[in-house]
Amino acid sequence: MAQKLINKKALSLFRRLWRAGDSSVLYSRPAVYYIRQRIREGFDEYKDVKNKRILNELFERCENTIKFLEISAKRKGFEHNVIYSLCEMTYIQNKYKKRPPHYNKRMSLELYNLHAHSYDDYYFTVMMLNESLRLCLR
Repeated sequence: MAQKLINKKALSLFRRLWRAGDSSVLYSRPAVYYIRQRIREGFDEYKDVKNKRILNELFERCENTIKFLEISAKRKGFEHNVIYSLCEMTYIQNKYKKRPPHYNKRMSLELYNLHAHSYDDYYFTVMMLNESLRLCLR
């Protein structure tokens, strides 16, 4: 019974995040796909979690993220810039996954390491933003 309630709450949060994400990018076509991709990835990452304490923390973070996305839809301030940057990075990462730079060329070890760790600062910044604002952005 409790699992059913958790599933309903998760589904409700997923739908609310979906709608808030669409409105936060002002329904522009490529950005909507990137937001939806990130929402799906986030829910897929935590789909096997059963611990109630962790789930309650995730639900709280989802609520905060929904508020963040709604504010992003209403005004073009800090929130909108963050969401816009996340969409741009998703576009760049998808493009990089299809065909990385220097795909057919040999790279020096130094250049290879540079490409291998190119997103580290971005991930660290998003992680710190999530921790400070208690969000679940990806």
